[in-house]
Amino acid sequence: MKRYTPTNLIRVALFFICAAAQTNNLSAECSSPGTILDRYVAALGGQTALRQVQTIIVKARESEPHTFNPASTRHSFYTLKWKAPDKVRARPRYFLSFADWRFDGKAWSIDTGRQSHNNDNQPPWRVKLKAEYPYNDDPPFMMYRITANPIMLATAKDLYSSLELGSSNLQSPGTCVLFANGKSGYGARRRDILHFDAQSGLLKLWEIQVGLPRQVSYVRFTFSDYRTVAPIKIPFRIYFDFYQASFRLTKVTLNAPIDDEEFVPKR
Repeated sequence: MKRYTPTNLIRVALFFICAAAQTNNLSAECSSPGTILDRYVAALGGQTALRQVQTIIVKARESEPHTFNPASTRHSFYTLKWKAPDKVRARPRYFLSFADWRFDGKAWSIDTGRQSHNNDNQPPWRVKLKAEYPYNDDPPFMMYRITANPIMLATAKDLYSSLELGSSNLQSPGTCVLFANGKSGYGARRRDILHFDAQSGLLKLWEIQVGLPRQVSYVRFTFSDYRTVAPIKIPFRIYFDFYQASFRLTKVTLNAPIDDEEFVPKR
């Protein structure tokens, strides 16, 4: 039988004291949705700094499995532009191929930048939900909107109707979890899941509910490699599991002038 000396007993006691302190700190950091979001905003640079950001221009290299040969990797080079409150332009350049997707805040163009008629036969209420809430958009457009503005959770108003603490079985060590409630693209209630780093306060994972109300599944955005682009922080690596698409941001420019015409579909 192992014998405990006074020194060993002190070490054991100190271990449990430190563990309890870490648990209490984690509980405080994850104590409420307001606390978690406040820490996220502060980690990005603060509300005043975030309000100053009116445009974002992202240069990125993207890689994903090739459509016709999943064993190989396709590389693309992107220029993405975002302008407050929610205009987006995505210009991917593939090998000898270019595209120009434009979102004017209401609808997307086709890949040539020209006006689309994809929404002509959809009910207006559903078109409105897709336009107002990026998580309701089609997967490629959802990817463009979130990659162009990867801090939208801290900057967009009324993105979700309510937030609540996630269940304990979703809490991994060092992570704060929130359930984010809103309306799906079908008008039903949705519940997305947000994972924040408990130490830094930064968003790590955004799980977005997709599919029909009775056939729910999730797509996931992972954010890492946060860097300072004065006056805020931006994640320089973004992964979207739906396409297994990895974006490595190579340059981010804030508040450069962008004319509204850049987002208007060509006729």
